[in-house]
Parts: sequence; C-alpha cells; structure tokens
Amino acid sequence: MTDEVRAIEPEATYALRHRILRPNQPLEACAYPLDKAEHSFHAGYFREGELLGVGSIFREAQDGSTEGYGWRIRGMAVAREAQGKGLGARILQALIEHAASYAQPGEIWCNGRAAVEGFYARFGFVRQGDIFDLPPLGPHVLLRRPLSRKHEVSGKPDESL
Repeated sequence: MTDEVRAIEPEATYALRHRILRPNQPLEACAYPLDKAEHSFHAGYFREGELLGVGSIFREAQDGSTEGYGWRIRGMAVAREAQGKGLGARILQALIEHAASYAQPGEIWCNGRAAVEGFYARFGFVRQGDIFDLPPLGPHVLLRRPLSRKHEVSGKPDESL
C-alpha cells in the first residue's frame, strides 16, 4: 500500500473540507481567504492515489494580522472511513514542519473543534480560554503552541482524527 503526504493546491482541499467540516454550507464556504497567500501550505494524505485527508496552514497571527510570526491551521479533515488511523497526525506533522522551516520563532494556533482537543494536545497545543460556539460549526476551542525554527515535531501518528 502506497501512502504519502504531499503539497496540494488549495482547490484540492475543498471537497473534503465540505464533506467533513461544512456539509450544511455551500462549497464556496470551504474556500478560505488566505488559501492562495504567499506562505500558505496545503497538505494532502494520499493512499493508493486517493486523497483521504487534508490540512492547511497560513501565515496569520491570532489577532488576524498577516504580519509577524503567527501560523494558523485550518481545514483539517480526514475522510470518515480513514479516521483514527494516523492520517490526521501525519498531515498535522507536515503543517508544523512547513511552519518550522521558516527562520523565525513564533506560534501556531487554531480554532479546533472541542471534540478533537486531545488530538492537538498530543502535538503540544494548549487550550486558551473557554469553549466557544462558531455557528453553524459548533463548539470550538482556541489552541496554541510555540514554534521555533528547530522545534521538534511530536505526536502519536497512530492516534488521529
């Protein structure tokens, strides 16, 4: 079986983002404002050529600015039939490595679904504040972790989304 995580175009993420994260919204809701920004990176997990998972990371500080050294993870989605098999961990690892490849220290953050907070915790993310609602997506938490150029990437690839 051939498995690989590789860079993909933003448009390749839309179908899985729609099916897993935003099924009750139009497909256009799966296109994010920074999808095509200069430092944006989109990773896809492929098994035998089939795209089973996606994730994106953008140069965006938690205050919404694109200046400074903040990185935001968005659109982590793994096909239901492939969840719990380490795909999400491999994608997240690729996103963290992309951010770490830049020379500046900073932080990585995301508004993660409350139900998967433990997944992110395995990679050093810590919740900031209380659970909040993002209608129509449901309960979320703000998660953050520091990043340095040589930051070690850790997590358990056998436990994932």
